[in-house]
Amino acid sequence: MGPDKTIVKKTDREKPFIPRTKPGSVKVLVVDDEQQGIKMLSAMLAENDYLIATANSGYGGYQAARSMLPDIILLDVFMPDIDGLKVCAMLRKTPETRHIPIIIVTGSDDITIRSKCIEAGANDFLSKPVDPVELNTRIRNLLFLRHYERVTDENKALAESRDLIEKSRQEWEDTFDSLEDIITIHDADYNILKANRAARDLLGVDIQSAPAHLKCYQYYHKTDTPHPDCPVKKSIKTGRPAMSEYYEPALGKHLEVRVIPRYDSSGLATGYIHVVRDITESKKTHEALESAYTKLKEAHSQILQQEKMASIGQLAAGVAHEINNPTGFIMSNLGSLQKYVEKLTEFMMFQSEAVSPDKAEAVAKKRKEFKLDFISEDIHNLIKESIEGAERIKRIVQDLKSFSRVDEADEKQADINAGIESTVNIVWNELKYKAVVKKDYGDIPLTRCSPGQLNQVFMNLLVNAAHAIEKRGEISIKTWEDGGNIFATVSDTGSGIPADKLNRIFEPFYTTKEVGKGTGLGLSIAYDIVQKHNGEISVESEVGKGTTFTVKIPVVSGPKEKGTDRGK
Repeated sequence: MGPDKTIVKKTDREKPFIPRTKPGSVKVLVVDDEQQGIKMLSAMLAENDYLIATANSGYGGYQAARSMLPDIILLDVFMPDIDGLKVCAMLRKTPETRHIPIIIVTGSDDITIRSKCIEAGANDFLSKPVDPVELNTRIRNLLFLRHYERVTDENKALAESRDLIEKSRQEWEDTFDSLEDIITIHDADYNILKANRAARDLLGVDIQSAPAHLKCYQYYHKTDTPHPDCPVKKSIKTGRPAMSEYYEPALGKHLEVRVIPRYDSSGLATGYIHVVRDITESKKTHEALESAYTKLKEAHSQILQQEKMASIGQLAAGVAHEINNPTGFIMSNLGSLQKYVEKLTEFMMFQSEAVSPDKAEAVAKKRKEFKLDFISEDIHNLIKESIEGAERIKRIVQDLKSFSRVDEADEKQADINAGIESTVNIVWNELKYKAVVKKDYGDIPLTRCSPGQLNQVFMNLLVNAAHAIEKRGEISIKTWEDGGNIFATVSDTGSGIPADKLNRIFEPFYTTKEVGKGTGLGLSIAYDIVQKHNGEISVESEVGKGTTFTVKIPVVSGPKEKGTDRGK
């Protein structure tokens, strides 16, 4: 037995029909330790144009099979190194050779050997001496079987792949249709290629049965051209994702639109994923949060303003108390002084008349020199003016005491005319340099209210009226009763308020004044106070002519109480 060697032979004779092969492409490996056997089989195979490889040992045959992967192996049973049974078993355990058909060539008729060959994995047998026709037939049959197995395996794998693809496609479709967002897939010409269930329901069209050119803008916006702010248009232009928000009146919804380009393997955008999300509820939530924040901010500012007014009220009450005491002393002393002066004047007149004639001339001269007649007359005027001034101080103190109750929420029967008059006195310094104040108080009944808070309303209206007048102008105050309601108007001849700002005039923090000259809370607080009284406050204005605020308070009757406020 010589060394292992592999020999490949090829002939040009007519080839048998071999499935899925070309002439001379079927490789047959012959494994036999006897050269005579190899030559005999090779000659038979060459007759049918097979590619022939040979090995003269069991191990050599195993290595040759692994390296060349033949289509058929002819394997002798009895070999000195490894017999054919072991080689067959080894080939069946090796993944790359386990499916190669093996024909056992043996000169033995022992049924036991053949049984062991079947157990080892052999596919067929040939008895020596080998018949050429039988050899070719066995090879063709095994090739057909191998071809059938391969086709069967491929068909099975193909069917499994199709099932997997279909399953994946269905999973994708189900996922696509399960999304609540409205999703469509477009090409670069705005045509809708695919739509999920939410989009189909919205568009009211079955994409599969729709016209070939189903333009997105025709169905989303009912137009013949893309919307100017269309995110698809932006994405086509930039090649990047785009987003927009808009309100769709037909749906009554706020929508958010996102567009993501689809790229091919070369990086070119070939289509677009169009995602529409209903953000109506989130928009409402956001607006509610903004509104809540604004109200919280307003409430906080109003609390600060009320605390400020309460502090001013406490200060005013304290100042009023401190002024009231010395004013009382002054009033009392001036009254006494007036009586004393009257008695002194009367005594001086009596004394002047009682002087002897010889001294009368000298007394008259001194009387004239000291201007006693002028002093007597003027001192009465000085005392009178001082008393009037002290009385004014007393009235202002009384108004301060009344205004110091702006933080009181308790209701009582009150005279609105008296409240307005007190407020005018309090803010008089703001008014007197800017305008002539005209008052037309009507005959109005008492009403149950929070007088201090209403005074704050009128204070804001009066101060705003003064601030609206650039030069000397006029402020008019008028009250009247009509239909169970008390009306009070504050009019000015100021610059007026533009029409586009009138509808915001009572909003918190909105002001028409220059930065730093107003908080924007005065009219908002006034509005709230009037609302709490179940009343109304309105405004009319004309630029360049002036503004009129009207306060309407319902008359609410009630028992006359200890704290009833009525104008003096």
